[in-house]
Amino acid sequence: MPVNGTSVPLSGRMFHLLDDIYSRSEAECDIDITFSPTSNGKQQNDCRDLILRYLNGPTLSLGKLLAERLRDNTDGRSGLGLMFLIAGKEGPQHKFIISRFPTDSAIYVDDNARTLTVQFLERVFMKNKTSYKAVTYRDRSLHGGFWSGRAVDKQLNSLGGQLSDYWIVDFLRSEFSVTPAAGTRRFALALRDAAKKSELPVKQELTAAATLANGLGGQRLSIDSFAQQFNLTRAAKDAVVRELKNPRSAQETFEFDLTEFRNLIAYKSVELSNGALLTAESSEFDDVFQKRVVDDAKHLVEFSTEGRIVDEKLKTAR
Repeated sequence: MPVNGTSVPLSGRMFHLLDDIYSRSEAECDIDITFSPTSNGKQQNDCRDLILRYLNGPTLSLGKLLAERLRDNTDGRSGLGLMFLIAGKEGPQHKFIISRFPTDSAIYVDDNARTLTVQFLERVFMKNKTSYKAVTYRDRSLHGGFWSGRAVDKQLNSLGGQLSDYWIVDFLRSEFSVTPAAGTRRFALALRDAAKKSELPVKQELTAAATLANGLGGQRLSIDSFAQQFNLTRAAKDAVVRELKNPRSAQETFEFDLTEFRNLIAYKSVELSNGALLTAESSEFDDVFQKRVVDDAKHLVEFSTEGRIVDEKLKTAR
């Protein structure tokens, strides 16, 4: 399908709608991404090159090159769409936003929109203004800068904040800035430290979640989506978020690295009121020890296990 475009006047209803997107972009775009280099490691990126060409002299024809790139890299599920390019300058820094909004084939056909008009944009935009993808970039240099940005995908909120591959990987030719090891390490440390500091009910909830996390190897997730997936209570989720240096890190998506996670949370221990300390690998604890409730009112439980003695140790209290 051919790409059509138009300029939006710096006044009127449509301008105010887009100005609102511009103002909210850095708060809403909360997942860090970085332009990928070429396959041989050269610091060059086709999408970044198009963005810099546009910013050095914004024209409708240069904007259409970006729109054509998006069209050619859009998966079949997304259908028709509108792309907005919004550029500004704040002090010495340049700021640039790309937003993609879904349109409606019925509206498109009804208007016979071979050319776009501001009235057409308003009609489509008002119907879908809360459902969009966006990425924002900010940098001083239009030559060596603009290698990293922040993205959001409000069309996929039901999937815990994950982003479409075609939007990040194919169109923007980018990757998530948080490496699997770094993201997993931040998550594991927050989970471990929260469990140490919490009251018993939250502690039990978090240790159970840590055990379940052993089945997430290779999956993309955020701390927020993990809490949602395993139905953590508000108290448990808040306990984990409090251990983060920046609470917004809970929204950042990363690939779960099981090896890194097990290096930090390898074992689960249960201490009983009679002085007993039960320890096993976190992923196997519930298989090693069988738990039976003896007196629910008194919170009395009985653990049992079976195996051969392979070692005995005496340890200091610290």
